[in-house]
Amino acid sequence: MDGNTKPLNEFKWLHYAVLIGLIFFVVFLKLGSFHIRWWDESMFAVNTFEMMENGHYFSLYYDGAPDLYNTKPPLTSWFQLISIKLFGYNEYAIRFPSAMAAALSILAIFRFSKRHLSLHWAWISALILLTADGFVAYHTARTGDADALLTLFMLLSVLAFIDFLITQHKHQILLVFIFISLGFATKLYAVFLFVPAFLVALIYMKKLRQFIFNWYFLIGLVFFLGSAILLIVMREIQTPGYIDLILSKDAGRIFEVVEYHTASISYYFDNLFSYRFGMWMIFAVIGAALLFISTNEKQRIIHLVLFACIISYLLVITVSVTKLEWYDMPLFPLLALLAAYPIQLLILEKLGVAWQQYAFIALIFVYPYYIAFYESQGNTIALGDSQIEVKENYLYTAFRNQRDMNGVKVFYHCWDGGLLFYQYKFKTIDQQFDLIYNLEDLKAGDRVLVSNDSLKNLLHTNFIVDPIENIESAELVQLLSK
Repeated sequence: MDGNTKPLNEFKWLHYAVLIGLIFFVVFLKLGSFHIRWWDESMFAVNTFEMMENGHYFSLYYDGAPDLYNTKPPLTSWFQLISIKLFGYNEYAIRFPSAMAAALSILAIFRFSKRHLSLHWAWISALILLTADGFVAYHTARTGDADALLTLFMLLSVLAFIDFLITQHKHQILLVFIFISLGFATKLYAVFLFVPAFLVALIYMKKLRQFIFNWYFLIGLVFFLGSAILLIVMREIQTPGYIDLILSKDAGRIFEVVEYHTASISYYFDNLFSYRFGMWMIFAVIGAALLFISTNEKQRIIHLVLFACIISYLLVITVSVTKLEWYDMPLFPLLALLAAYPIQLLILEKLGVAWQQYAFIALIFVYPYYIAFYESQGNTIALGDSQIEVKENYLYTAFRNQRDMNGVKVFYHCWDGGLLFYQYKFKTIDQQFDLIYNLEDLKAGDRVLVSNDSLKNLLHTNFIVDPIENIESAELVQLLSK
């Protein structure tokens, strides 16, 4: 299908080198150039540090106690632990596994498309994924939480499944189970949301018996059950009640609202079209429609599985009453493969000369890539978020500028995940500051970091305060006397 580019296949490593370079400038560059974000990223950063300190590698701890808020298995923390060994305990190390997972997702769809579709298709799908607003952003490729890793493992399970349908190579069945097992070790049940689509495709193509009745299926099933049971039982031993918690909290997200995260039934569709996948969503819809008129058998198999997986996943997260913006991330690689189809079929195949085809690809992606690069390097945080995370930003800046924070007391009434991260980070350079929740724990002579207006007023009401330094609304002050 890509006869015009056959000579270029001789330079296949050049294609990978160029793609890796493009990925680097959007995904990895300046990855550690902003403070640890609230909620999941800071929670994982604390979990990982405490795992490193206490040696409990199957359980997550937070502020010295078993973490019953983060019920995810420990694989994300294991990867972060390896990253910390390489880069030290810092923002870059916490985010590196997510960035690597995003990069591998892009490379995986490039390799898959190149093998089964065409080199042009590979480039288009990879660049669509790289320039999708919701893929390389906070809480996805550039923050240290679980969703980028989950996306990678779910994608690899889909690609291995499609490879089985196309090639009939039964070892792909084992790979499907391995990637599902890794996804479960990352985020529990979410990895199962493509499984109904697998079942539908197997029944439709009359390959269910061929998939199930062989040794690879049995070995894969045993591997999945063994690894899943090991992770759950080990954590239950160290944290009694864990099994009840994951059954009530994680599985219950479909039927009960968790932490007020609710939205309309069209939430994910609206997000995908408006900004998460943006203009590429239109191409994905066209690509899905073209599935029904394609005469190429391999394309039909690929598109059938992609379409079924997208519908299966969207259906579950849409009917689930708990909704979060980044839950749609595993859809992005599949949507990118679909979105590349109309560009390939309706435009590139009409251009007969190879240089014209590559020139067109460069033309349509130069601006989206510029925007992706600009946004990733700008690290712009929403105003409301930046205001509540101002103490974390102060501590991030203080560490970079080698300020002495030893003995400082951080006065706060809020989520403390980011503050704990920086408390642990300063410990690595033998500096200790304290987190203070009660005014009674402050005394004259203390240096205090504070940002909340009500807490500032409380200090000024009870002490004579001498300002030392401020960054935005965060102030470092000296308490002179009561």
